[in-house]
Amino acid sequence: LRAIWVEGNEYLQEAAPWSTFKTDPERAAMQTRLALNLIRLYAVLSSAFIPDAAAAMLEAIQTESDSWPDDVPTALKALAPGHAFTVPEVLFSKITDEAREDWQTRFSGIRT
Repeated sequence: LRAIWVEGNEYLQEAAPWSTFKTDPERAAMQTRLALNLIRLYAVLSSAFIPDAAAAMLEAIQTESDSWPDDVPTALKALAPGHAFTVPEVLFSKITDEAREDWQTRFSGIRT
């Protein structure tokens, strides 16, 4: 899953639809739609591992379809042009150094 997320993030950073929009709004719309379809795909694939976050992603992109994709090309076209979406709250909060240290102490496997 992580590899798929990394690839999608790299695509989005390289495509940069926020910059493309200035010169080619139609291309930026296509890039954004692909990103939204990636979010849907991520939500479906990760629902068994992070069910609450996956449900929040599906809710934000306003789709109830959580069916496993038959193939990737179809999955990347699941949301049609003009599909509405909302911007969700932050799904994953930043892990602070203090929290990391606490978790390391609590879950290091060393008994005190």
